[in-house]
Amino acid sequence: MTAFLLSVTALVAYFFGSISTVNLTSNLIFHRDIKKEYPLDNLGITRFVKDFGVKGLAKFLGVEAAKALIPLILGGILLGIVDHSDIGRAFAMFCMALGIVFPIMYRFKGSTTILAVGLGAFFIGSGVGFATLVVFLAVYFATRYVSLAKLAATLMMCLVTLMMIDTPFVKYLVLLTALVVFIENRHGIVRLIKGKEKKFRYRKDISYMFDE
Repeated sequence: MTAFLLSVTALVAYFFGSISTVNLTSNLIFHRDIKKEYPLDNLGITRFVKDFGVKGLAKFLGVEAAKALIPLILGGILLGIVDHSDIGRAFAMFCMALGIVFPIMYRFKGSTTILAVGLGAFFIGSGVGFATLVVFLAVYFATRYVSLAKLAATLMMCLVTLMMIDTPFVKYLVLLTALVVFIENRHGIVRLIKGKEKKFRYRKDISYMFDE
């Protein structure tokens, strides 16, 4: 039974993770190919917010959040049948991260895990989630490097999980998720080391959430 529940969780989480939020919102909400019109860089994001406003940004982030919440909640429910809802949520986060970074339907060329893993941290534990969020915001506002903020927040998620969470399998799954995040940001790490990473210039919006 447990193996079956884990398999269903893995398939659902990977599927939802591999769905492109950009393509989904382009077809269902904006009815325009926003991927081509608004590339995920500072200029593209600025144009997106100018054309669609805060409501447009909220719709995009709402779809991204819903896409992440469904497998996280479902994983907890399914593994809750065998009294392991915490493992189910952590496993869903890991499989969803795999789908985001290595989506088979897009030839394993994925997008950013920033919101999905951020929400997943809260499902691991409220303390884990808040610590992850605080570190992300602190590093971002101090450096304007989204990639560095994401990596620092991921490390904090691992550290707090190891200190606060008792279930070994949850700890392993969080560490595996962190590995996926670091693989996702491998090019950004190289750019940071070489001093070539681009800073995101904060404007009157929170559109930095788009940034890779």
